[in-house]
Amino acid sequence: MPLSPSTKIKAPPYPLDQIQETLLGELIKSVKDLAEFEGILLPKSEKELVVKAIHIDSHTVVEILCVLDEVVGFEVGQGAVRPGGYESIQEAVDDVTARMGKLWEKHFEGADA
Repeated sequence: MPLSPSTKIKAPPYPLDQIQETLLGELIKSVKDLAEFEGILLPKSEKELVVKAIHIDSHTVVEILCVLDEVVGFEVGQGAVRPGGYESIQEAVDDVTARMGKLWEKHFEGADA
C-alpha cells in the first residue's frame, strides 16, 4: 500500500554513542594540538584531560563539526554549538551531543516517506 505524501518517516535511533565517541576524539586531538602549539602542559591521562578546565572556543568546535556530518547523514551547522565556547572537553561533548539530539529530531520531523 503506497504511503501518502504527508506520511512522516519515523526518526531512526539517535546514534548517541557514535556521536560522543567521534566528537570526543576530535576535541582531544584539537586541544592537544593547540596546547602543543602554545606550550601548555596537559594531563597525560585522557580521563583527566577530558575534565580539565580548559577553554575551548566555539569556533574551534564549529570547525570540527564536519566529522559528524557522516555520522548523522546531514550537514551539521553551527547551531550545534553554544556561542562563547566551553570550559572542558566533557562540557563540549555533553552540550553538542544534546544539541545534536534536537537537530536530529528536527531533521527527521519534516521528512517525507
